[in-house]
Amino acid sequence: MSENYASMELPFGPDVYAANLALLARDIRAQGLSAAILFDPENIYWLTGYRSIGYFTFQCLVVTADGRISIVSRQVNHAVATGNRNIARFIAIDDVSDPVEVLAAYLKDILPSGRIGLETTSGYLSVAAYKQLLARLDARLADWQGPIEEARKIKTPAQLGFMRQAAQAAVAGIDAAVQSIAVGATENDLAAAMLHGATKAGSEYTRVPLVAVGHASGVCFTTWQRRELKRGDLVFLEAAANINRYHAMISRNCVVGRATERQRFLAGTVIAALDAAIDAIRPGVTSAQVDQACRAVFERAGLAHYFDHRTAYGIGIGFPPNWAEGRFLALRPDDPTVLEPGMTFHLVPSLFMPEGGFMASESVAVAEDGCEVLTRYPRELIEIDA
Repeated sequence: MSENYASMELPFGPDVYAANLALLARDIRAQGLSAAILFDPENIYWLTGYRSIGYFTFQCLVVTADGRISIVSRQVNHAVATGNRNIARFIAIDDVSDPVEVLAAYLKDILPSGRIGLETTSGYLSVAAYKQLLARLDARLADWQGPIEEARKIKTPAQLGFMRQAAQAAVAGIDAAVQSIAVGATENDLAAAMLHGATKAGSEYTRVPLVAVGHASGVCFTTWQRRELKRGDLVFLEAAANINRYHAMISRNCVVGRATERQRFLAGTVIAALDAAIDAIRPGVTSAQVDQACRAVFERAGLAHYFDHRTAYGIGIGFPPNWAEGRFLALRPDDPTVLEPGMTFHLVPSLFMPEGGFMASESVAVAEDGCEVLTRYPRELIEIDA
């Protein structure tokens, strides 16, 4: 390196990253590869602790079979990369160069022969970039999905510690939003309170949380849009927070004023389904068994057709717009995955309907003797005396 930048603070000590790298290098050698290339920012973070908001442009991590780590990224990420003790070399992409050509030239320079694995399941490797790499390196490339995501399924005590802190910050965020509910307030007021509460409680930047009022609450994945709260409105809130990129989330429903009997029934059904999932979680049961325990509550209530997704998705490391690990761990129908201590989930039983959206969620961890609920907040339909 020609310049020395201040060392970046990493969440774990050198031994943790050395063990992570050894696991990956063994897999690379076992697959008969000379190197593997990571594109997913969560996997890069798990391996090295590297974090930059610049992952929206092309970047990747090159890991050789003998355990050398290089990063190919925009020049503006130079300081954050060279300040990371786990990254040996930074390959700069200036803003007039073709990123894939820079990567291809670097690979030909350090690896004149041998097969190279590509993390082709990553959404950060575009089709165009993949085709361009094929044209430049052709038969030397192989699809590869290493052991990182399997290792990420089980959280270490230190990682769980960060998630417990994140859960406290998420609860602070949702409580701040609840306290801001009043006739005449806007969704933006609630969102601002939620973000302020979670951030003040220690959260780093995360994916946009959800705030929706009235009929908009029944549309999954919509969020605040300046709508004004009126008496009788249903309010849907979902808050998230993270500590060192390890996430926790929580959601609740509120009513501005007194709830109707129908609203109490729907909210009560969702809460009962959440309770059933929590009660079912323990080591040795399968993903499908927990999902069925949750789903059965909706079936008995005659509402199963509105519960049209999985019971939970895995959580842990996340970079916006993602805060989930659901790509490789979830609680869903027919899934034979056996639960183990250290697995973490966001339980999301919900009903998104034309009359409004109902969801009560918790972040949980599989414990040795059952289920640890990480988020702690009244599990009820919250009626605001407006």
